Amino acid sequence: MAQLENPTPLFWLGSYTADAGRSGAGISALRQEEKGTLKPVSHSQLDSPSFVAVHPTLPVVYAALEKSGQVEALARRGESGLLPLGKPIEAGDSVCQLTVTPDGSTLIASCYGDGRVLLYALAANGSFASDGVPAAASNDPYGDPLAARAAELENADFGDDPFAELALRKAVDDAAVDRQSRAHASLVLPNGRIATTDLGHDTVRIWRRAGTRVSLAQEIVLPFGVGPRHLVWHPSGHIHLVTEYSNEIFTLGHGDDGVWRVVASVLATADSIENGDNASEISLAVSREQLHVSIRGTNRVSTVSIGGDGSTLRAISDVDSGGNWPRHHVESGRFLHVANQRSNEVSSFSLDARGIPSKLLGSVEAGSPTCLVRA
Repeated sequence: MAQLENPTPLFWLGSYTADAGRSGAGISALRQEEKGTLKPVSHSQLDSPSFVAVHPTLPVVYAALEKSGQVEALARRGESGLLPLGKPIEAGDSVCQLTVTPDGSTLIASCYGDGRVLLYALAANGSFASDGVPAAASNDPYGDPLAARAAELENADFGDDPFAELALRKAVDDAAVDRQSRAHASLVLPNGRIATTDLGHDTVRIWRRAGTRVSLAQEIVLPFGVGPRHLVWHPSGHIHLVTEYSNEIFTLGHGDDGVWRVVASVLATADSIENGDNASEISLAVSREQLHVSIRGTNRVSTVSIGGDGSTLRAISDVDSGGNWPRHHVESGRFLHVANQRSNEVSSFSLDARGIPSKLLGSVEAGSPTCLVRA
């Protein structure tokens, strides 16, 4: 496992900065010490780089500048320096998550504010080779729950009572739900297709990709109001995704026909959910036998065991996140690092034999941390 080879890896930490009314320093470089805690190394000033992604083969980092709605490429210089690799380029409203395809040819940006998913071609040096190419916009599958009934009304006979027809048509119109599309994350699957979540429309969309062009292969509709946020791939061939609003983990699987389906769902915590809880991040442990889920509100990190064919999940433990509002976390071998946004700190834990972050090793001060990735 690559994460176990280097006992003192470097991490990039994204943050909200002054343009968002927060205290972040931009992108910080943090070095993991042998005992598992993190130590600040340097800071690179950017405006609210709330999410960071790393090129798979080049010393290039990509930042989602959430408040300005732009993405920026940065070249790594020395151990922890970052220099702009060209100018920031337009994305969408509140761009919030980035993924680089494994071949290093394309950056995928998800935009919470307007729901857009954009693909950017990358040049040989990792810089942007084109403007973002948008995927097809999402249509809310719950946008008109009485659409079938509305079609029936077109040929309905209301006799001599025009007010009955008006009342029924108004009821149909009022029943339509107007919800904003809110793209939140993307995942490149082993077959090259892309899975994206739409937190606002309760969907997961699967895309075929040809360069920066994508076509919709399938849409999986989740229960109304769950809010699919982030997702991870499991070697068993399943996708596990966490929902922000219902604090659940939905497991997607596919059969020989290649069609993805929900095969299981469980609560993402070993304890009850409280009002104001919002799940934020899901990750796969190095052992591939556990998932870790951060839950804001009651500020917990839940450990979920994976069994059976990879689709059987069971929450086995909740621990305090070590701070307030655990927005993100990252696996690091036998350690887990948690970005506690509102208490301005990153807390480090050691994992026990069951994969539970049972021991808090310490915390490092960091202004409004939002994202942690391995450098």
